[in-house]
Amino acid sequence: MGTDRLIYIRTDGNPHIASGHLMRCFSIAQQCQRFGMTVCFLVSDKESLSLLEGIPNSDTFSVLQLQTALYHDLDRELPEVKMLLSSQHDTSVTNREILYMIDSYYVTEHYLRSLSSLVRTVYLDDLRLFDYPVDLLINYDVIPDRQMPLYRAAYRNASHLLLGASYAPLRRQFQNREIPVAETVSNILITTGGSDPYHFCLDFIHKIRTSNYTDLFGNGEIFFHIVIGSLNADRDLLFSLGEKLPFLRLHENVSDMASLMARCDLAISAAGTTLYELCALGIPALSFTMADNQLAAAKAFHEAGAIVCAGDLRKEPADVLQKSILFIKESSLSNRQAAHAIMRQLVDGSGACRIAQALDKLQRHKIEN
Repeated sequence: MGTDRLIYIRTDGNPHIASGHLMRCFSIAQQCQRFGMTVCFLVSDKESLSLLEGIPNSDTFSVLQLQTALYHDLDRELPEVKMLLSSQHDTSVTNREILYMIDSYYVTEHYLRSLSSLVRTVYLDDLRLFDYPVDLLINYDVIPDRQMPLYRAAYRNASHLLLGASYAPLRRQFQNREIPVAETVSNILITTGGSDPYHFCLDFIHKIRTSNYTDLFGNGEIFFHIVIGSLNADRDLLFSLGEKLPFLRLHENVSDMASLMARCDLAISAAGTTLYELCALGIPALSFTMADNQLAAAKAFHEAGAIVCAGDLRKEPADVLQKSILFIKESSLSNRQAAHAIMRQLVDGSGACRIAQALDKLQRHKIEN
């Protein structure tokens, strides 16, 4: 690599693993470069390689597909990874400092302990499956103060911790970009992520069409910006409605989500990374859940007073729909200003930079909890 400051990032993104793992690691990698680190991604398959190389500006990083890797069996690749790390230590570069960051739900305690004698390890966690024996543990859950001791107790084997939503590693487009609260609500974003298995968007439009628009929203003109994900089975129906309904704006293949969000005064969103992004911009929002892995985050944002959760779309679709309408009707300027302040305090978009700064300190042996 020709440098004494190197970080390997081991992650994947393929039909079985959400691409969000690659994206958040990519955001961290960009910030690591600003601290003078050379970054090399390690992936297990061609799909992960292709996804990573398709991200704009990814050509500034090295990407290596491990020959013995399986995305769901990290222990299998250990001999190859150990050989790679040992070869870096054998170069003529003196005082080489190497970090190894892992973002995979399939990591094992054996995998982490096997690397600890060769390199300083970092793990990006969502699940708290076990007590990870690493030098640095990152978990950017929204963590209420009363739960912080529980998180720290769960990570006793980690030498250093970065905990809380301020470490959310968002894309560069969400960094240093606060959107002021508008005087009135004119544009509303609706997003369900990559798919819409419970047809929220269609049901929402049907609710507006079969109700008196003036009764719902008064005389103000409101436009609904619906993001159609790549796996949305209702795509054709939505575009057909978009040709008939003047209040509907449809968006597909959105590369700059931050700019679209910035045009909107409110948002209704499925829980997930999007909630962190909305907080970073300060766009008042309502969330709903439609998968088990969204429940904890939606509840945490709700309890923090940042983003109210309307409920579980799988269990109470009519209730979620009604609360979404009420949310729009009752979003006064003062309510939106209060939500904006809490959201921005919780997530300001600089999480990737904070993580990179901690990685820099860890590499220089200066990190402190």
